[in-house]
Amino acid sequence: MNPVTRGLARRLANLEWQKTLAEIDFEYRLTDIQIAGTPCVEYETSGPRRDDLVILYVHGGAFVSGSPHTNASMILPVVHLTGAKTIGASYPLLPEGRFPAPLDAIDRVYRALLEQYADRRIVIFADSIGGAITLANLLRWRDAGLRLPERVAFASPALDGAGASDTHRTLDGHDPLIRSNRGRNAQRLFHFYAPGEDLKNPLVSPIYGDFTGLPPMMIHVGSREVLLGDAARLAESARRCGVDSTLRVFDGMFHLFHMHWSLSEAKAAHDDMANFLLRP
Repeated sequence: MNPVTRGLARRLANLEWQKTLAEIDFEYRLTDIQIAGTPCVEYETSGPRRDDLVILYVHGGAFVSGSPHTNASMILPVVHLTGAKTIGASYPLLPEGRFPAPLDAIDRVYRALLEQYADRRIVIFADSIGGAITLANLLRWRDAGLRLPERVAFASPALDGAGASDTHRTLDGHDPLIRSNRGRNAQRLFHFYAPGEDLKNPLVSPIYGDFTGLPPMMIHVGSREVLLGDAARLAESARRCGVDSTLRVFDGMFHLFHMHWSLSEAKAAHDDMANFLLRP
């Protein structure tokens, strides 16, 4: 919440994530575009292209950092493996981006994609806090009767502002990127994001939602992540609601390990995500 330390943390996180682009061993291009008045990035790689699939990427960064540019190493391998047209959407960060501003920004982009690519399959790839933004919007879109994405892939999703998952306690200190403080850090962050809101409001912490009618989900997480519990709860709650959900746990891996393309685990994970998103 301190503007000085927030700025320092944002710069540090963004620099570290940008460094992971050096691990990408194929050609790629990032192009700035605007969709529905929202800054976005279109990703292209040297791989073969297909014209039947559109991926919307929703980046992570704890509501305070990250962007479609700085988090590009998370999505570029999926672009390369699928050949799909892929758009990364920006959303306002804290303190300007308080609830529901990030949800509304992604909503505008998604609705514009539905109109522009009505003849294509649209899927979503989201990581970390992008998972909360995406899942909350899925609940809103379903309730509004909007056409839902055909598939959704979650990497290390952060979904519970109440910090109630058991792994916020059992794995705290084992994840090099996140310190949970027994769930209290999640509570502080989400109170900053949604002041005055109930942390168990499904639009704030979507893990508490009813997932009936949502599209098939693939959920990836590392065994050392404090967010392992969030991922497991999502997979099980979705299954109980009749949603086709698959949970993959990667042994020894940490939060956002997908960004490290040089790791064999990251390559296997991206291959799995790409195959999932390509399914009809």
